[in-house]
Amino acid sequence: MRAISIGWICLMACGGVPVNPAPPGSTASPPRVTPVADLPPVVPVVPVAPVDPVAPIDPIAVLTPDDAAELSWALPAPIQLELGGPTLTAAGSGRPIEVGAIDRQGNLERVALRLDHARFSVWLPRAQLLAVLKRDQQIAAVGVPAIGSDVEVVLRAGAAVRRLAHREHVTQIRYFGALQVEGWVPDAVLGDRGHLHAVTGRIPTGRRTLMVIPGAVIRAEPRWAGTELAIMANGYFLDTIRDLDEAWSEVSYEDGDVAVRGFVSRRDPPGRLHPWPETDGTPTITPNATVASGTCLYARAGGDAIGYLVGNRPVDLDDTGAGWWTLTIDTPWGPIAFAAHGPARTELVACAPPNTVPPPAPAPSP
Repeated sequence: MRAISIGWICLMACGGVPVNPAPPGSTASPPRVTPVADLPPVVPVVPVAPVDPVAPIDPIAVLTPDDAAELSWALPAPIQLELGGPTLTAAGSGRPIEVGAIDRQGNLERVALRLDHARFSVWLPRAQLLAVLKRDQQIAAVGVPAIGSDVEVVLRAGAAVRRLAHREHVTQIRYFGALQVEGWVPDAVLGDRGHLHAVTGRIPTGRRTLMVIPGAVIRAEPRWAGTELAIMANGYFLDTIRDLDEAWSEVSYEDGDVAVRGFVSRRDPPGRLHPWPETDGTPTITPNATVASGTCLYARAGGDAIGYLVGNRPVDLDDTGAGWWTLTIDTPWGPIAFAAHGPARTELVACAPPNTVPPPAPAPSP
């Protein structure tokens, strides 16, 4: 009896007896025991940290000027007042417009425009944003490496440039100011926005000045085949370091955006300039009403508020019915027609944040 008990203990310890053995006389097969190796692996449950929701952008609050905010510059392009809305063709000058980046959706960028008479936001192609230098950068002239001597061209941090081409980790850019500069810079020095820096004109050095005409080419060497460093665009005066002969002089120039040192010839033919495109004239509105400071600007009747007027302003105002109006103002893109809301032209809804615009002037006496 003792031997039988010991045998049962050994069988149980070795797993040889099924958990639910078949009763005596039963023909049912015993249940299959799955080996541990065949069981699926146990996947531990990792707790997921809750994701903080992104705070929605207040399209009116972001229009308030902020001296500490970074700025961007955009070339005029077709715009939309609301995402997916009608596209408005730019009709103004081709010069860059100072804007503040707000939001991005795919290839479109939402930017704030803060004018003296109005503040509002629009959507435009991100490709129309200029790049901004994050730090001072020596420019490698097109097709040659950067020059490591006193002869050089440097763009200062905050200078806005246009992207022309890209390869590997460098971008070809063009700067246009008093001088035109083209060359290659590392991608890492370019951003879409930057802090406004003090824009200064030509910084005098006390040296004798040399007057040149737009198109004068500043080269890396005193010969006509020398590498082009910069071209005089909107300026006229260079600083003379020394005269080499009756044709060539070593010169320098510096302002808040660019510094260059090289050689210029009085006999060199002018170089090719690529100025910002100009139009024959920007169309303007014919005002027929003056509306109150802070008047709300909507993307369309029944749409979202996207801006407001700053100060009492003359506008082109038309009644479209049901308490909605078409309010057209001049902008760098040409006249833009917004919607306004109110029971009468003297009672239009205002939405400017408190203390951000001049108070509305009192209505004239009847």
